[in-house]
Amino acid sequence: MRAQSSKSKKFMKYISLHPDANVKELAAKMGITSSLGYQLRKKVLDNDEGFAPPEMVPMPAWSSNVDRTLDARAENYGKFKDGAELMQAIKRRMADHAAKHDKTFADDQWEALEMIVHKIGRIVNGNPDVVDHWVDIAGYATLIADRLDGNPR
Repeated sequence: MRAQSSKSKKFMKYISLHPDANVKELAAKMGITSSLGYQLRKKVLDNDEGFAPPEMVPMPAWSSNVDRTLDARAENYGKFKDGAELMQAIKRRMADHAAKHDKTFADDQWEALEMIVHKIGRIVNGNPDVVDHWVDIAGYATLIADRLDGNPR
């Protein structure tokens, strides 16, 4: 059995990670013939000649970090489901009202309004004494006011 060139090994490694890659384009890019590319692809997909994709690195346990983060957020923001219900109700009401009165907004204006509603929802659903909620509301309003004054950020 002939030893594989480094080009072939690179090709096979790439195919193992991207099995749907265009063989002709990849072969040309890596300096091998498309015929060899198809043969190597078949070996990789059939796991022929002992080739195996690189071993996966074990993932660290993240669920405990996520749980801690979610628990901490719940203290300041309240239950996510309750906050989402409140925020979406306000956003729907805003959109309905704007449509009823044929109002249009620039993308940044509408995004700022939605973010302000999001912050209001966190205040009403969670801890109203978190200063960042109030600062964020002022920040979104300031971004729009600045743009309207000719100073976009």
